[in-house]
Order: sequence, then C-alpha cells, then structure tokens
Amino acid sequence: GLLDDSSFGLPPSAEEFAGRLRAGIAGLPFDQALDRARRIVGERRFGLGVQLVSGHRDPIEIAEGYSDVAEGTLVVLAEATVADFAATHGEIVGAELSILALGRLGGRALTHASDLDLIFVYEAPADGRSDGSRSLGPADYHNRLARRIVAALSVPTAAGPLYEVDTRLRPEGDKGMLAVSLDKFVAYQRGEAWTWEHMALCRARPVFGSAGARARLEQSVRAILAEPHDPAKVRADAAAMRIDMARHKPPVGPLDVKLGEGGLVDLEFAVHTLQLSSACGLDPRLEVAVAALSDEGRLDGAEVDADLRLLSRMLVCFRLL
Repeated sequence: GLLDDSSFGLPPSAEEFAGRLRAGIAGLPFDQALDRARRIVGERRFGLGVQLVSGHRDPIEIAEGYSDVAEGTLVVLAEATVADFAATHGEIVGAELSILALGRLGGRALTHASDLDLIFVYEAPADGRSDGSRSLGPADYHNRLARRIVAALSVPTAAGPLYEVDTRLRPEGDKGMLAVSLDKFVAYQRGEAWTWEHMALCRARPVFGSAGARARLEQSVRAILAEPHDPAKVRADAAAMRIDMARHKPPVGPLDVKLGEGGLVDLEFAVHTLQLSSACGLDPRLEVAVAALSDEGRLDGAEVDADLRLLSRMLVCFRLL
C-alpha cells in the first residue's frame, strides 16, 4: 500500500472510504467479504500510522482519518450483515435499524487503539414479523442482527482482528438488550438514565441507518440533552463519578494524558458538565462544543481549545507508538 501515492494523501471521508470498501468486497460470499474488508481496512490504517510516525500530517487529522475509516467500515459491514441476515430471516416491513456512535467515534477523535462505542436502536411495528423462512418478531430480529454486526466488526479472521466493539453504554448496560426500540431508548433516557449516561450521550452521533431514521434518532438525542438538568446535581454527580473512576482506573504513569490529573478525561467531564447544565454547545465534537461554550462566556475557549489539541495530539501518538 505504501507504493501508492495515495497512502500519503488526505484521509478519505467516511463516505468515500465506504465506497472503496463496498467495491472491494462486492460479489464475495459473506465470510470472504469480512476477510477482504480486514485487509483493506488494515492497509488504510497502516498508511495513516505511517503518516503519523513520519510527521507527515497533524495527529488530529490522523484521528479524524481513523474515525472516518471506522465509520465507513461500520456502514459497509453493517450493510453486508443486514443483507446476509435477511437471506435467512427476511425483512420486517416498516422496520429500520440505526447505529449510534458515542465516545471517540462519535466525536471523530479515534486513535489507533480505540474501541467503537455503539448503541443499536430500531423502529418497527410492534406486531410485525419478518417474512423469511425463519420468521422473527421485532425484538428478536434486531437483537440477533445487532449481534451479527458486532461479530462482523470484531471477530478475527485469517486476516486478523478489526475493531473492539463496546456496547455497554446501551440502556441498562450489560443487563439490557443489545438492540432497543427508539421509544424505549427515549423513555429510558428520560426516566431512568444516570447523569453519566447523559454525559456519554453528549458525544452521540448516528452513523448507520436511512437518512430518515438517523435524523429521528439524532433529534431524539438532542431533545433529551436539551431538557432542563439541575446544574448542582450535574456537578455533584460528575464529581462523584470522576472520583470513583480515579479510584478504579488510576493513571498508569506521569504521561497518561487521558486519565492523569488535568488530562483529557477531566477536560471532557468539564465540557459535558457545562453542556448538560446549560444546554449549550450540544455537539459531539469536543472542539465545536468548546467554541460554542466559549461564545456563551462559560469557559476560556482559547485556552481550553489549545489544551484539548495538545492532549489529543499526545494521545493519538502515544496510542500508536
């Protein structure tokens, strides 16, 4: 791949990479498509790593490149899984599956070693059933499909592993269903979710589904985040959670720019606390949120943006090197 001039070009957008990957696996049986996808993605990620090591491009651009490659990969492998699943189980008329990215994928700030934080959300008629030879109801259908998509993204093949997928941010965490209906997702977030779950939702971004389904999901997330939050409770909950996190997941050394005191986690907690308590700057990208909060006079945007960029550059480099 490094013999090709494009390996030092700008990282492709998620849509552009999805197109390349779609063409690369077209016509292959499902298992061979997964293997080929891992080779194509691995080559692209390796090229981004070379650009990072050689100082060819800003680490923040590389992080966006890693994110776009992951998003394009998710879209194409989810499409392939949906088609393969429908060959056995058919489709449910009027049903749609969406995937919500959170964390670094949601904020387009992925590193070489980042997990993909995902929540699966579906819409379907309550009494619907799939029309295949092995018919399923909406909940079973979408939970099995979600498990297949997670496997398509994470199971190692002869070409090696691809991504670690973390689905613990879904409603009720590991105890909850892997895929949840949009109505139940909204009801849980409004009635049962903890403050830390809303903080995580600040970086949520729909990455898979029809344009209409993604728009409805994004609108629901923004409406949940814009609802009034008690500033004192948000601050107290965030502080308690940060103390608990420091106890169970301490920094690994003085150069741990993520977990160390004054590091990226502290910065993210501060930004999310301000976002929730003010309903301002509700954008999944931290740099955009910081700029909006600065415009409202809620933080020193120039200083925080510089800190965010320095710490992010260090993290992206450290995770690879």
